[in-house]
Amino acid sequence: MASTGSTLTSDYLGGLPYRESVTIPPSHVKLDGTNYLVWYRACKFAIGSRGYKGFLTGDTTKPIEAGHSQEKWETTNYLLMSYLTSSMEPGISRGYMHLDTAVAIWKTAETTYSHVGSKAQRYEIRKKIRETTQKELSVSQYYSTLKALWHELDFYGKYTAACSTNITSYTFWENEIRVYDFLGGLNMDFDKIRAHILSTDPLPSLESAFSIVHSEDIRRSAMHQSPSQERSALYSGNMMRLQVQVLVQHAGQAQFTSKLHMR
Repeated sequence: MASTGSTLTSDYLGGLPYRESVTIPPSHVKLDGTNYLVWYRACKFAIGSRGYKGFLTGDTTKPIEAGHSQEKWETTNYLLMSYLTSSMEPGISRGYMHLDTAVAIWKTAETTYSHVGSKAQRYEIRKKIRETTQKELSVSQYYSTLKALWHELDFYGKYTAACSTNITSYTFWENEIRVYDFLGGLNMDFDKIRAHILSTDPLPSLESAFSIVHSEDIRRSAMHQSPSQERSALYSGNMMRLQVQVLVQHAGQAQFTSKLHMR
């Protein structure tokens, strides 16, 4: 896997700020055909944080005149092409090796895998949300799982409002649905706190609902011993009782022996 590290000294007018050393760490996400959104965000953050966003959007164009600036553009373009293709599974990256620019790779992957506006994609995400429940997860882990699915849903089906009133109404509706999603998948031992939140008028925001449940979860954890702690406490108590019994027996035997000597 390419380390995607390179040393550049560039001040050309192609949109890239001057920098002496540029290193882009290898991506921890590999595009496999099913995880485009996560791959897209990971690559966008890594490349954008180094000042190279224009190479993905096409805004940073190759200088027309041959020379130092053009060479620096080509070096950076090769660096980003290497980064993008090495962050794909081998079977996928082979299909991008014939492309000549980072923006071409970026746009082709978007066209192939993004599925923006796909009703089938939104249906599958909504299905996953309905099927997601807390079970053995902590409240934080469960909430994070749902948030990732909600972000995917937002990406694949963006809402376009006609006016500010529509935006406000949609935001309230969306918050209500997501609070129901979150509360509905909690374990049964949160029934009381769930009923409390649902009886609140107006309904709390999603973040507030999570905060209330999370605080209750922390309170319970602080008050409840784990099974191993309970076993340890039980063992310690039994040992203490055994020690007391031994001391009593020794004391009784000593007293009996003393009476025999007195006789």
